[in-house]
Amino acid sequence: MEETPKKPNWWVSVVAWFSMLIASSVGIIILKEFEISYPPWYPWLHVGALGIVLIFSIFIKILHPLRLYIVILLILFLLGFGGGWDWGLIPYIRDTQIWIDWETNSSWIVASLGIHSLRLVPAVFILITLLITGKKPRDFYLVVGDIRAQVEPTIIIGMKKPDSWPKIGLIFAGIFTLGTLIFSIIVNPIPWVQFRTNWLYLPVAILIAAMNAFNEEFSLRAAPLSQLFDTLGKTQSLLITSIFFGIGHFYGVPNGVVGILLSTFLGWFIGKSLIETKGFFWAWLIHFLPDVIIFSFYALSA
Repeated sequence: MEETPKKPNWWVSVVAWFSMLIASSVGIIILKEFEISYPPWYPWLHVGALGIVLIFSIFIKILHPLRLYIVILLILFLLGFGGGWDWGLIPYIRDTQIWIDWETNSSWIVASLGIHSLRLVPAVFILITLLITGKKPRDFYLVVGDIRAQVEPTIIIGMKKPDSWPKIGLIFAGIFTLGTLIFSIIVNPIPWVQFRTNWLYLPVAILIAAMNAFNEEFSLRAAPLSQLFDTLGKTQSLLITSIFFGIGHFYGVPNGVVGILLSTFLGWFIGKSLIETKGFFWAWLIHFLPDVIIFSFYALSA
């Protein structure tokens, strides 16, 4: 994939941005933060809006390139991500008495693996959708790619000339991981007694980090980015997917506006790696390493 030389049609840009905002949890975040109650059918308004946009994309020729992108957003919203994991199929399953009883009576290891396996369902649906529509793994970055590719210079990270992804990728992976470690120590210090008791959970925490990194990088970045890049170009496609990712981490670690800003930057940087290396390696690794810290602290405090 190369940068699209032709300026994208502004209607296509508007529809892509609108669809992202509708599929995001921004509406629910606003309602929650201002303590405004909303009826249980409210998320269906988002589904309806996305459905209407999808119909337009099917019948209006200029919007045809957005069809798969909107389908991906619908899958994410219906399965739970767009509702902030409070609405959708996965939250519904987790709210059933059968699941609650199972999770309550399971160890932290079994319960955590079960939850994160369930959260892989959107990635499976999206992968199947892309494959049955004739896409190849390389078309949506699900290959290793050229891990030694050059990083395109950008003022955002202070680069004036090209450098290699092994160098820049490792530097930023280290920065993100160290920052996550410092934050976790401050917010959730682990008593030595708990560390001695729970350190055997760490291999499972690493496995969950690997699962979560794959899930989020594929579902929230590689798949939608691959459907936007050829139509909107590098700048817009990166912005749309990064902001979508950032909004989804309002209740993450760290949370709030800081969480959105940091996650948006992380999303932009990782998305840049997908486009420039044409592969998944650096995206997964850069996401995986901070997740190891996050899930290790969850495990140690279990």
